[in-house]
Amino acid sequence: MPFVRRYKDLSTNLDGLYQDIKKELQQDKDLTVINENIGVINDVPFKSITAARATIPRAITGTLREVNVTIAGQPDNWLLEMHTGAWFGNMILPGAGGFLVAGPFGAAATVGGTVVFAAEYSRKLKNKVKELVKKHSGKAYSESKVETFVT
Repeated sequence: MPFVRRYKDLSTNLDGLYQDIKKELQQDKDLTVINENIGVINDVPFKSITAARATIPRAITGTLREVNVTIAGQPDNWLLEMHTGAWFGNMILPGAGGFLVAGPFGAAATVGGTVVFAAEYSRKLKNKVKELVKKHSGKAYSESKVETFVT
């Protein structure tokens, strides 16, 4: 589930924001930070972190597999890209992965329960990131300074 937002005119401390997002991912006992990239591409600084699930859950379909967060730009004009991946998230039929793993009872259980988990985690992380952006911004946060891209 990709999520991209552009933040303008906030004077955001991007280093502090990145460190707090990293802390948030490290606090989740089910996730392990597996990759961090910090650099510059075409004169645009970026920071990216990927955290993956430490273990494979019993009901695999729809549960959180990994989280990737990237911050790119300058304090007054920057992008936040967040992606949460789910196990068997690209299957056409909901519950098909559960059927492959645990038969018809597994499919029934995963359709109703675990598909929400990755989406729920993404929603909670979006809300937490919004709080962190407000915390690390030198100017008042307002929705007019935020542009969301639907992917």
